[in-house]
Amino acid sequence: MNIRMGVQQYATAPDTGQGSDVPLLLKTKITAPRRGRGILPRPRLEQHASLLNERRLAILMAPPGFGKTTLASIWADALQAQSHAVAWLSLDAEDDSAQRLLFYIAAALSQADPTLGQACLSLRAELTFFSTETLASLLINELSRREQPITLFIDDLHCIDDAVLVDALRFLLQRAPSHFHLVFITRNELPPALLEHLYADDLLEIDGAQLRFELEETRDLLRKAGYEPQEPSDINRIQESVEGWIAALRAFLLTPGHSIVRIAPRTICNLFEEVVRHLDEPLRQNLYPLGLLEKFSEGLLAALLGRSAARQLLEQLQQRQLFVTALDPEETWFSLHPLFREHLKKVYLRQHESEAREVLVQAANWFAERKLWLDAIRLGLDSGEVWQVKAWIEHCATTLIEQGDFTTLVILEKRWKLQSADCPLPLKMARAWAMGLSLEIGPAHKLAKQIEAELWAESDKGKSTSIYWEVQALQAMLLGLADHNMRSGPWARRCYDSGATRPWVTNVLLNLMSGSLLRDANWEALYQLPPTVDAQDGNRGYFLHECYRQSLTALAEGAQGRISYAIEGLQALVEQIDQNFSDGLTSPNPVLLALPNALLAHYSYLRGETSQAAYYLQGCLDYINMGGFLDCIALAFITSARLQAQQGQGLRARQTLEQMSVLAQQRAWPRLQSWAMLERVRLCLQERRVREAAGCLRELQQLQVVTLDDGGVDRCQFALMAELWLGLAGQPVRAELVAEAQRLLAELRQRQFCLMTAELGLALGFYLSLLGDQQGEPLLSEALGLIRDSGAVALLRDIGVAEACTTLAPYVPANWHAEVIMLLGRSASVEEEVSSCAALLALTVKERQVMQLVAEGKSNKQIAKDLGVTPETIKSHMKSIFSKLKVDSRAQAAVMLQQG
Repeated sequence: MNIRMGVQQYATAPDTGQGSDVPLLLKTKITAPRRGRGILPRPRLEQHASLLNERRLAILMAPPGFGKTTLASIWADALQAQSHAVAWLSLDAEDDSAQRLLFYIAAALSQADPTLGQACLSLRAELTFFSTETLASLLINELSRREQPITLFIDDLHCIDDAVLVDALRFLLQRAPSHFHLVFITRNELPPALLEHLYADDLLEIDGAQLRFELEETRDLLRKAGYEPQEPSDINRIQESVEGWIAALRAFLLTPGHSIVRIAPRTICNLFEEVVRHLDEPLRQNLYPLGLLEKFSEGLLAALLGRSAARQLLEQLQQRQLFVTALDPEETWFSLHPLFREHLKKVYLRQHESEAREVLVQAANWFAERKLWLDAIRLGLDSGEVWQVKAWIEHCATTLIEQGDFTTLVILEKRWKLQSADCPLPLKMARAWAMGLSLEIGPAHKLAKQIEAELWAESDKGKSTSIYWEVQALQAMLLGLADHNMRSGPWARRCYDSGATRPWVTNVLLNLMSGSLLRDANWEALYQLPPTVDAQDGNRGYFLHECYRQSLTALAEGAQGRISYAIEGLQALVEQIDQNFSDGLTSPNPVLLALPNALLAHYSYLRGETSQAAYYLQGCLDYINMGGFLDCIALAFITSARLQAQQGQGLRARQTLEQMSVLAQQRAWPRLQSWAMLERVRLCLQERRVREAAGCLRELQQLQVVTLDDGGVDRCQFALMAELWLGLAGQPVRAELVAEAQRLLAELRQRQFCLMTAELGLALGFYLSLLGDQQGEPLLSEALGLIRDSGAVALLRDIGVAEACTTLAPYVPANWHAEVIMLLGRSASVEEEVSSCAALLALTVKERQVMQLVAEGKSNKQIAKDLGVTPETIKSHMKSIFSKLKVDSRAQAAVMLQQG
């Protein structure tokens, strides 16, 4: 029969409705779904809509609840806004026949353009008489006659069998004209036969890893929903619990009370049950044991299930996108989404508890045989094998400490109480280190004293033993953490000079001495200290000491006004962290990044680079108080508060300073409390709350006279600066204020505290100038020179009284005022913006793609994986980008991209 004649014949034939193969055309299946309210804009994903015209096929592939359909509908709206024709098709299990699928594709295309799809639609009653190639050819011919581009979105492809998909769509994909584009939305991997004729640049793939909400997106979503975290770390805990899964985030917001502890309500569990119910029985039975494992490999699964079953299970997990994530680039280790894992675990323990306990024991022993002690201990505790776990903890406690897992050891102890009588000395020592490093200083000090008393009670244990000196080192560290710097440094020196400490403890002592010498401004002795000891076996726990050491060095450079050197060293440290954890199997302790990023944020802010400061500060406050030292914590909070105040968010700035004060009280850190009070004075004066500022000054003066061994001159400087600011605001001050400030300035100069000299010199210079005292002019000139040399222009903006430069203009030298205006003026920033735009235009398309991923916070290795190239290629691109943009760091380049 002639096809064209047949088409015309059936086009006028009535609908007989005969046969089960005659499709019932449902209008809702060819209509794009309506998006709900409150959708959070996600520019990093929405911008891909502009690439759809350049790709033959785009694939959105992720488990349910990851926002695939929402993103696709946003893309569709973006295309329609550009007068681009868009068709939509939503599939279900009833469409599992090639002819029926092509019929619905024709209907969807006809909905977008009535001239399309008519040939197939006219064959509705006798679809099964025609081959899929024939039906596809009819569509292709109609599409070829159309000149304008059209994009077809097909949702829920996972409902269709692979063989049907290949039969229905392969010919259409191969032969359709170039202006026809497809977007597939699915939970499973597509069959390779469907894609075998596509080139790499024909394809755009977005998977679950890219669809996950990043930390800032989670923060924005919760903020938009009106959620206010009780603690700064709550947002991070929510992010870790849901791993960026959008459905879980929205379910959390619908849960009464927003309990982080129980973040998966019944709606999420129902989704999991539906997913599992549709699996084959063998797959379902092998899946449940994975709920007991935080991570797994093919080797572990082979020990639990057998080699063949393990391989099949891994293949099915990846093909069906069953909430599985590869933990390393080589894809040897995997994990399930924590909420899915928890659901499987509960079901498995409820239905087969004894079998589950046996799996836990078997898996724990597998990890222990490979000396993966942490995993073995966790699984052993879950299984109830108490005595075996005790032996493992005794064996590996010191190793856990040296690897930086001190928090884990504390958690393990809380889950299973270790009595002192049951512990050998090395285990007691490890417990004491763990408590101290987790900032449980009181209990750690008590246990250290117990160990010391036990040593003296034994005649063969004395000062000659290494464990004695380790106890002394621990006590020195506890003093340092309590900010007793003038005692901790000399104590650490005695332990170091004994030569009896192991390398890990030696690094602790070197950092304690560094901190003490920094506080004392003993620069020569600080720079003469030996470098930290590196572990011969590549133990990453030793790297934590190096992070502290380099952060302390950056603080020393910044204090002396060498901000550019401080930033250069910190950026190198961040790059070093990235390289140390580039394998992807383990992520760095968040404190590792929080330490340098907090300092980078502060120094960037001082140089007037507020956007860059905000970039570095992201996520920093949530972790810095977990393991940072006092100065680093203070600078993180202060920078955050100043940025918030600059953005007109005075209430948030006050809340940030309140958190800082609470932390100071919890840790018994008067110096941190003084710092917080000074910032409150600054903020109150900017907001004209002079009485409140005066109240903060009184508290500062009370803290100033407390006798402490924290070293330095911070508390004295804070009190004097606050009083000078109040004097500038017209409030009465003490008669001896000027003399005290001049004495402190002389001391700061002698100790080479350049930034402190500049800040106090500004306040005193302004105050004296206001009084008509000629001593003010040289002080202002000295301060301005220090600011010019260091680049710390923010000191001019943040002098405590918002209009100081304008108000005091008649009292300060004209040339000084002119230079201030030049430093703070807009001309330089305008020129910089123009040159930045020109530099950005010089980037190639590939370089801009790399930069976009850099701005998303991805490492070179992650970018290489996303773009399908080697890490060496990305390094080459980065060198070119740095050269074109004239920047020295990834952060600077990312900020330029955001601003450009």
